[in-house]
Amino acid sequence: MSQLTEGDCLRSDAKKLSPIKNLNCIMNKLTTHFQNVDKDAFFRKYRCLVEITRVEVLSPAVRALVHFWDPDYRCFSFGSIDLCPTMEEYGMLIEFPNNLYKIYFPLRSDKIIPELSKLLRISNLEKFLEKNAIGLKWRMLEIELEKKSGLEKERLIALGIFGLVLFPSQMGVVSLEAAAAYVEYENMQINPVAVILAKTILTLNHCRRTRKGVMRCCT
Repeated sequence: MSQLTEGDCLRSDAKKLSPIKNLNCIMNKLTTHFQNVDKDAFFRKYRCLVEITRVEVLSPAVRALVHFWDPDYRCFSFGSIDLCPTMEEYGMLIEFPNNLYKIYFPLRSDKIIPELSKLLRISNLEKFLEKNAIGLKWRMLEIELEKKSGLEKERLIALGIFGLVLFPSQMGVVSLEAAAAYVEYENMQINPVAVILAKTILTLNHCRRTRKGVMRCCT
């Protein structure tokens, strides 16, 4: 009641959000694929990515927080305050290598699919794109995951965690933004945290100022 009287109540358009179902399903499936992978080698390369998939999602907490979810900005809003992770929190979550002499630049959109295709050794990766080309269908990538082994299997699992857990966008879709972050990490071992958070803050400020637009990826 205090939230209602003080103004931080459920937004009318937030009622359109679909019901919260089994939030652990995607992460459990990714963990299952991880069983036949060299865990030590994966940890040395990707640090805490797999540990993130093992964190249990508390449905009651999410149901409470959804009342503060702003579907326009795709973040939690408390009055005029937008809630997003700090650099320290993101750093603790992913533990990416921190090279002070390398700067993360997002990959050009026309290079994402070709670079990803080379890394995963999947030809005709364009066929995996959603109709609106915002990202790749995970169910199709998962079929390829069942066929792969060794390094290629590790890379597909890492891509899945990037796209479905770390930088989620649309259910069952690995967004091109998340794929770009994965490719740059795979090729250059660059920590993207500072750039991602800077873009998050700039985007939120822009949306507030112009009263239009939404967050893409990294939500």
